[in-house]
Amino acid sequence: MEEIVHKLVNESRLLNILHDNLPDSIKLSPLYVQLAAYLQNYLTENVISVNDAIDTYSKYIAAYNKNCRSFIKTGRYPVQNGKTVFSLSRKEYDVVLLFSVLFTTHRFRIMQLATAWSAPVEKGLYIGVGSGLEIALTGGFYKEIFAYDLKINDYLYAKFPNIQLREEFYKGQKQNYFNVVYLIELLEHLEEPYELVKISLDTLVPGGKIFLTTASNIPQFDHYYNFPEDHSVFENNCGALGFSVVFKERIPHHYLSMNLEASNHFYILEKL
Repeated sequence: MEEIVHKLVNESRLLNILHDNLPDSIKLSPLYVQLAAYLQNYLTENVISVNDAIDTYSKYIAAYNKNCRSFIKTGRYPVQNGKTVFSLSRKEYDVVLLFSVLFTTHRFRIMQLATAWSAPVEKGLYIGVGSGLEIALTGGFYKEIFAYDLKINDYLYAKFPNIQLREEFYKGQKQNYFNVVYLIELLEHLEEPYELVKISLDTLVPGGKIFLTTASNIPQFDHYYNFPEDHSVFENNCGALGFSVVFKERIPHHYLSMNLEASNHFYILEKL
């Protein structure tokens, strides 16, 4: 599994630079080894070559940097400008997400927090399955798991045969049922994120928790909702819905050549 990281950094100048800028506390951690192993398995099982994976990530970074420069000048997101021509297949998107947890400090931190705060309970729900990484890291805590996404890679059905995978948008099919819900890097992709937060509240048992992230000043091609850096409105809205804040952490992004003051916020909310 370290072999995949070495291969990537040796084949790509971009990944070499990004890897060199990671602190040793990340590169030497057991979680980093686990993440690298998942990427290795994902590429192997989906028959994706290292060069093709690097090419996908490089194209994404080029498009993202272009959107960042435009955002710095105009303060407008790509969707606001009608410039969403960049697109990725399910597998390509998964590759981008898996590369980013290995080569950016903010995505690694999100996975670190999600793993550290997860604990054994009965039932877990994952909305926005993506590459399946969050399930791989935390799914072992739960006796029963349901997972939803608009498009699910066939690879996940084989990898997680005991999980109820649903290829659809979650609309609260089970009320007062789950102990924990994961909304990791999802809300910014929705035009009305609070609707899903409310649905998630209804599907939790009393005392159940939501693990979620928000995104601020991240002009990605498929982001539809920008959370203001000051999260007081977000917290007030969540409180009005019936949540208390158990934990929060601002996770800044660190770019090599520009500063957008971009960040994620990681929250754990508890149903009152």
